[in-house]
Amino acid sequence: MKRVILSALVSILMPTLASAQLNGDGYYRLQNYGSSRYITINDDIIGKVNMSSTTADLNNIITWRGFDYVKSNPASIIYVEAVGSKYNLKAQGTSIYQIAGGKTYLDITSKGNDNYVLSVTYSGATVRLYDNTKSADKGYVMQSGSNSDYSYWKFLPINTSDNYLGLQPTVQASDGYYGTLYADYAFKKVSDGIKIYYIDGEQEGMCRLNEITNDVIPAATPIIFRCSSNDPAQNMIMPVADNSSSISGNYLLGTYFASTTSKHEEYIAYDATTMRVLGVNDANQIIFTTAKSSDLANDGQHIPMNTCYLRVINGYTGDFRLVNYEEYAGIEDINADKEIGTSKQGTFSLSGVRINDSRQLKPGIYIQNGKKMVIK
Repeated sequence: MKRVILSALVSILMPTLASAQLNGDGYYRLQNYGSSRYITINDDIIGKVNMSSTTADLNNIITWRGFDYVKSNPASIIYVEAVGSKYNLKAQGTSIYQIAGGKTYLDITSKGNDNYVLSVTYSGATVRLYDNTKSADKGYVMQSGSNSDYSYWKFLPINTSDNYLGLQPTVQASDGYYGTLYADYAFKKVSDGIKIYYIDGEQEGMCRLNEITNDVIPAATPIIFRCSSNDPAQNMIMPVADNSSSISGNYLLGTYFASTTSKHEEYIAYDATTMRVLGVNDANQIIFTTAKSSDLANDGQHIPMNTCYLRVINGYTGDFRLVNYEEYAGIEDINADKEIGTSKQGTFSLSGVRINDSRQLKPGIYIQNGKKMVIK
């Protein structure tokens, strides 16, 4: 277990502070000068904190070398908030102040050339935060070091050029690329061709997509996104400070974390009876389906961090195809007729129009004698 000063713990979670001093409150990434690795937040568990010795368990802070590790990673996005002469850093549903047990904020000291030292002071003793000097792409933070370069941090504001945030789809359907997202920041769409949805209806075999057309997508909202590209650089979004409430009536659930680090285990275990994950069927239609091992984190056991899943209503089984309002309403109406014994004989479109010659049906979904029929 790595132990680091409480001050260090606070400073890590708030990587964007340096820039915040120059540009005000906002969203940043924090990059170490010596290692070039970026801070990410792996869980929000508060480990053992010793105020008298200025130490704290900091195993929830992971550093990664290379922009590819963070370009679409919500765990690398940190909101910097000035609190008097100090700062609070917020990320992944937690903050430096919370992790420090509500006892301290972070001090930031400029060292020139856009480099900053992160530290806290207790009883006259000041400790600064270092990234470790190991050469691996994955690293961790320490409370001391022999190379001062590894105690310098850069605060990089999120932008649409060299420090962008892009959506990374996970599946490709016939009408575009899809993925899910659960993040603690609100955001706006920057790139063209992005659509954002949630699920507001569910029945056997299908669930209803509802597009979110507001300019700002609320924070902590489990969503499905559709893009025209598989490249995050073409799917840019911009985090924004906004207090809009998360959307109600959403059948999607999400998680920030999938951590199995010792004493920092925080994850959602996958349950095939109550959960479905995003996928495609044989017709390349987007669905929620039973997860394969490759869809899950930690050797196929857990929902991946910052993603969403569909909660299955008790009694429903199988896959759930994503449909629009018109298609979902058509099925609902037919089901309602069946329940009261008034279903009509014949073949109908989902909008209720009778089809005269069912022998020449085009591919699609129809209602025949009160039952759903799929023509491929």
